[in-house]
Amino acid sequence: MTTPISPATRPGRGWYAVAAVLAVAAVVTLVVLAVWIGKAIAGYAVTPFEDGSSTTITVGDRGVAIWVAPQDTATSCVAKDVDTNESSLARGSASKVTITDGGDSWSRVGIVKGEPGSKHFVECDALGGAQFGYAENPRISRYVAYGVTGGVLAGLAGIAAFVIMLIVAIKRNRKPRPT
Repeated sequence: MTTPISPATRPGRGWYAVAAVLAVAAVVTLVVLAVWIGKAIAGYAVTPFEDGSSTTITVGDRGVAIWVAPQDTATSCVAKDVDTNESSLARGSASKVTITDGGDSWSRVGIVKGEPGSKHFVECDALGGAQFGYAENPRISRYVAYGVTGGVLAGLAGIAAFVIMLIVAIKRNRKPRPT
């Protein structure tokens, strides 16, 4: 006894809706990430030192970056905690970070680190009319991590949407096998 082969079932149109939702989610993810990162970059502003070469700053939740313009000017800076008189300027990868703010290209000199709310006296010297400024230390690694993660997720959602639409279109247009 042989059982008759049932005709292959064609996928429903609901799969197109699933693919559309995935595609929209991918686009929305990319747009939200681009706007968020763009606002963070555009909203980053360097505050110039009031007297040109020294200032007192208060450290917030994260360190405060010290900047010099024009970019890549040779500088010498020191920072000391006002209460403890301890050095508080960390150089690290300072020279590898540059930004543009208000038409000026700034290079990071270092990062003043300390307890949140602590006050620090910063004094800098440079050759030839450099301008110094400060701003909260940018969270570059955070934006890179979110950008890569969001980009990968959006890419996977877009690929999944394309594959679903392709498979559904092929299966729906296939002629049924003769019985």
